[in-house]
Amino acid sequence: MTKPVNMRLPADLLAAAELAAEDDGVTLAVFVTRAIEEKLLRSEFDRHARMVDAAAAAAPSRLLRRSRAIRDGLATWKAAQRFDGSP
Repeated sequence: MTKPVNMRLPADLLAAAELAAEDDGVTLAVFVTRAIEEKLLRSEFDRHARMVDAAAAAAPSRLLRRSRAIRDGLATWKAAQRFDGSP
């Protein structure tokens, strides 16, 4: 579901956004939506990184074991994908 948003932007910022949207081959609405989504995703990753840093400080060996287990599991999965012809 979408909602209309009315806002005022400085003319130079709007012009730059319109050019960037045109360069990307999208509408201004799509360009702005993507920019907002990117900002939200970056914030989410930043929060996650802070949580990982806190976990590493609290129990570094546990985090290392989990990281290695995930790495090994992914490596096994990727190797299996190559042999059965899957992507």
